[in-house]
Amino acid sequence: MTDPFTPGLLDRIPEPERVVVLRASRLGDFVCATPALRALRRRLPHSEITLIALEYLRDLAERCPSIDRYIAFPGWPGIAEQFFEPRKTAAFFAAVQEHRFDLAIQMHGSGVNANPFTLMLGARCTAGFVRPGDGAGPLDGALPLPDGHEIRRSLALTTFLGAPAHGDHPDLPLRALDLGAARTLLGDLSRPLIGVHPGAREANKRWPSLRFAHAARHAQEAAGGTIVILGDDEERERTAAVVDALDGACVDLSGRLSLAALGAVIGSLDVLLTNDSGPAHIAYALHIPSVTIFGGTDPTRWFPLHAGPHVALFHPMPCRPCETCPIEYECLRQIDVPPVSAAVLDRLAAGRAGTPGDASRAAQRPAAAIPR
Repeated sequence: MTDPFTPGLLDRIPEPERVVVLRASRLGDFVCATPALRALRRRLPHSEITLIALEYLRDLAERCPSIDRYIAFPGWPGIAEQFFEPRKTAAFFAAVQEHRFDLAIQMHGSGVNANPFTLMLGARCTAGFVRPGDGAGPLDGALPLPDGHEIRRSLALTTFLGAPAHGDHPDLPLRALDLGAARTLLGDLSRPLIGVHPGAREANKRWPSLRFAHAARHAQEAAGGTIVILGDDEERERTAAVVDALDGACVDLSGRLSLAALGAVIGSLDVLLTNDSGPAHIAYALHIPSVTIFGGTDPTRWFPLHAGPHVALFHPMPCRPCETCPIEYECLRQIDVPPVSAAVLDRLAAGRAGTPGDASRAAQRPAAAIPR
């Protein structure tokens, strides 16, 4: 029996007819996984590839050219992205096992909680990440979860399985209907369009709302155009604070867009000012100029891999990355408005000139640090 830590599982098994991939995490994680899904699609052109992902990602998952089917993740203990209802999950397993998958791939994380879920899918073969130092257990293919950029971590798994990478750029395909919706919403607005996304799920990512408003106003006073506020229903309190601080001198699209429509709107912007959150990854995938503020998350893991029209702003802290903060998120409080508005204006100027500005040169590094 071959050691599960030996690369090349896809070369050792018959070509699978039905493959299922678990990636039950948020928008940015989904976008970062698209190069790995593309590698799998290229290696298995005749296989049916199913993705298990969060329900709110359905719009984008169904547009992804690398997958054939989408199934909503039902919840599971230890995977906190969604509430766990035992009866619902039991019914999910009963239904999905009827599909008789040939290969199940856990692309969700360390495997401590996700591997038991993936094994319950009942596939003939199962592969995925394991926590460094852990054994493979019943997995047929096991890769210790590597450090590094999130895109490269996912690609490491598919490469290990025997699916070579076909580029490391993320995919975010949109339909004509999505683009038409964006034109309807934005077509009559004066440019440049300055997108502002002040929300983020975790507190360690959220730059103060009033600073978003001040930075956007300063940029608009210098460059003209229209401020466009973006966010989902969960972020209404923060987006409302920005709208109030701007005295309503903006277009508020928060809570009004599907994920696909959000993608099309971001794809129509001249620049996006955002926290390190899902919309930032949409801008990266669509090559839309962006200014991303990093708090407790690591820019070397989440900022784009390659140079582009993007700037990362962060205050150096020895405790980054973190989840909870005993010092009141000093990493975010130390980022002031003037350098942020200057970065937005730089991105706008570079876009108009068609040449990279100073901030673009800074973006060739993993991130641009704001000095104290």
